[in-house]
Amino acid sequence: MGNNINIPLFILQIIIIVILIIILIQVLLFRHAANLEKRIGRYSVEPLNNNVESFFDKGINLYNKLIKALNKIFNHSYFLKKIASKYNKYIPYSKKNVVDPMDYVSSKLVLTIFLFLVTLLFNVLQYRNFSILQIFIILVGGFFTIDIVLFFKNYKRKKKIDEDILKAIIILNSAFKSGRTTMQAIEIVKHELSGPIGEEFNRMYIDISFGLELDIVFERFAKRINTEDVKYITASLTILNKTGGDIVKVFSSIEKSFFNRRKLKNEMKTLTASSEIMFKVLVSAPFIIFLIIFFLNPSYFTPLYTTEIGLVITGLIIIIFVLYVYFVKKTMRIKV
Repeated sequence: MGNNINIPLFILQIIIIVILIIILIQVLLFRHAANLEKRIGRYSVEPLNNNVESFFDKGINLYNKLIKALNKIFNHSYFLKKIASKYNKYIPYSKKNVVDPMDYVSSKLVLTIFLFLVTLLFNVLQYRNFSILQIFIILVGGFFTIDIVLFFKNYKRKKKIDEDILKAIIILNSAFKSGRTTMQAIEIVKHELSGPIGEEFNRMYIDISFGLELDIVFERFAKRINTEDVKYITASLTILNKTGGDIVKVFSSIEKSFFNRRKLKNEMKTLTASSEIMFKVLVSAPFIIFLIIFFLNPSYFTPLYTTEIGLVITGLIIIIFVLYVYFVKKTMRIKV
């Protein structure tokens, strides 16, 4: 009975090992060919139009074709299109015509299938069946990994804009003092500053060229970025538009206010540096202790993911830890 069960797994193991050996041989041959090309390339002349694709480029192109094929299928579903629309905010304005929001939904499916195949490979090699924990990791990893990556990229982008907004205000103020118009001032900023802030001012320049008012343009900018500094600029320009006034004096006041706030933030960072380090130590300590115990005794935590009560306790530990991090971080946060 046991042999009847093990024989198919043994054959599957042999097939997987053979496939891995073939892939390894192909990689070694490709590496050898690349080294030869590098040595011979010193004595040859490269053509003006080199249309030869590398192995990596072929893989990227194959992946893109797969995503586009899945997009055609998923676009027939109203539910999936509604989910995909939430990813519009993560697509830069310069790539709106290149990146489709449905790409992210298709990438989730591809990632889930990839995690499933990797888990299947390890289970077959170790004669194990799928566990509840593995299925949970595959589903959660496939569905939320891309969202987490996009969230942190968007957070990093907003933080970069928040850091560069003072530079933009200084340039705008200098442009207004020299008698430049609003369009000219924003055009100067989009050329002078690179990165996310330059992209946003380029988008603002396009909005104004279509006839939108300055306060409306900054209001749209504030909705996209949703930071305190941008909201402050938007509120000031809205009041200026309704009550009237000198735009040079308004931006001079905004520049002075931003400079003082930035100075105060830097002082607060210096004063709270020790508490931030303590917070990081307290957050990382459980993970360090877990890794030490795991390496000393790998089976110590086995009941936490092999039994029902263990899974419940693991879930409670994760919830308590997340709440602990949230409340401590909220207590330490000081708004300037």
